[in-house]
Amino acid sequence: MKLLVVFVICFLLIITCYGSADVHARNTYIVDEAKRVRFYHGVNFVQKGFPWYPSELLDPAFVANLHQWGLNVVRLGIMWAGVEPQPQQYNVTYLNIMKQIVELLESNNIYVLFDLHQDVLSSRFGTYDGIPLWLYNRFPPSKHPYPFPLQSSSLGNNWALGYVTEACSHAFQCLYDNVAGAVESMSDFWRLIATTFGHYTNVLGYELINEPWVGNYIDHPSLLLPGVAGSKNLLPFYDKLVSAIRTVDTKTLIFYEPITFSERHSDQIFGSGFSHVPGGKDYQNRSVLSYHYYCTALAINPVPGNENIPMLDRVLCNDIEGPAVFRSVEKEINRLGGSGFLTEFGGCDGSPVCDNQLEAGMLDADRFRQSWIYWGNSYASTALIKRLSRVYARAIAGRPISMIYRADKRIFSLSYFIDKTINKPTEIYVPFLNYPQASYRVVVNKYLKWKVDPTDANVILVEPNTPVINIPILNSIGTVEIQPTM
Repeated sequence: MKLLVVFVICFLLIITCYGSADVHARNTYIVDEAKRVRFYHGVNFVQKGFPWYPSELLDPAFVANLHQWGLNVVRLGIMWAGVEPQPQQYNVTYLNIMKQIVELLESNNIYVLFDLHQDVLSSRFGTYDGIPLWLYNRFPPSKHPYPFPLQSSSLGNNWALGYVTEACSHAFQCLYDNVAGAVESMSDFWRLIATTFGHYTNVLGYELINEPWVGNYIDHPSLLLPGVAGSKNLLPFYDKLVSAIRTVDTKTLIFYEPITFSERHSDQIFGSGFSHVPGGKDYQNRSVLSYHYYCTALAINPVPGNENIPMLDRVLCNDIEGPAVFRSVEKEINRLGGSGFLTEFGGCDGSPVCDNQLEAGMLDADRFRQSWIYWGNSYASTALIKRLSRVYARAIAGRPISMIYRADKRIFSLSYFIDKTINKPTEIYVPFLNYPQASYRVVVNKYLKWKVDPTDANVILVEPNTPVINIPILNSIGTVEIQPTM
């Protein structure tokens, strides 16, 4: 394995580094260079151990299938322990393989969201090294050994309980407090990633860290209030990371997660606790709130895969908790600025419970006009792929009003305020898996016209119907409906 001891950062060069995918946040949406509102449907690929990269994404046929299924983004785990196995020694082999993956995705018009992924931070707590082991070993020991205050027998196979142990909470606090130069080390990591990948046209963003924990709540119990942890620990930490990235990449979107269990609230105590987007108000238009949704009722009371979801759980998940998460995120991005993105949901494969939760999550994302990235494993499942492969507008030449796909009826509806100043069409993906042999019809109102994209038979292009006289530039509403014919 080749190791690079010294890397050169862009700000040391004469040229200035800029961002990659030419998008930014405006009016809570991600918007492209033509001012079209963009939506993304995708899947997560995170390899939580050596060799740290997902081998599927080196297979041209598999990546081409992702494109054919209408998936236009991948949340790709960029693993710190894989990049920097020893202090300031960088694994060139790993970085070059990740370049191959990015280039293959780029050639298939699939965007990349780089995700510094971790779960309970360290292999010392029963998972894998979300931060390099050499950094963890520099932290002073916690007051009590892992898994205090739990018993080893109580952990079982539930790795997530590791978060509540003192050792894990202490390690997170060391990270936030820059013990042993932890923040500087992570800043160097992110500068390297932005320098290495920032020029690729399909790099959508950098996600600072996956599912951050509150810190040492045993020493400071108030940190269990997510707003307190967000304001005292997360936001100052994020500000430093963003400042480092922006020295080499001024444009690429930065995705940030609040404390995970804050996502059901939007106040300063039980919500994120953030007073501004990471990096400050100057970066509102390049900031995206990343959030996850897994139904708490099902996590507490799991249902065997061969049973239907009980009515109570269905109500708690689909009618109460799910919409609450989306409403909270909507309020939060209206308050802070930037945009929002559902970067994890699902987390199950093939069961009736999974199907129900997956469909509910995608419907809510449609209703709240949010992009999403599925978390799961079995991409060989035809049933799963047919569910993920849905009709959606991946680019809208105007301001969205509503967009929804009803999978049970295979009917898609879109309405938006037409902006005739936009010189590119609305693009709607229509999956061949759900409409074999183009077995659909398109109905548009008098303000619009449509055609099949000559470069991609799975996409229809919608434009203003110019022969219609006296269409106001911004006030006319265009409607599109796609219906099955067989």
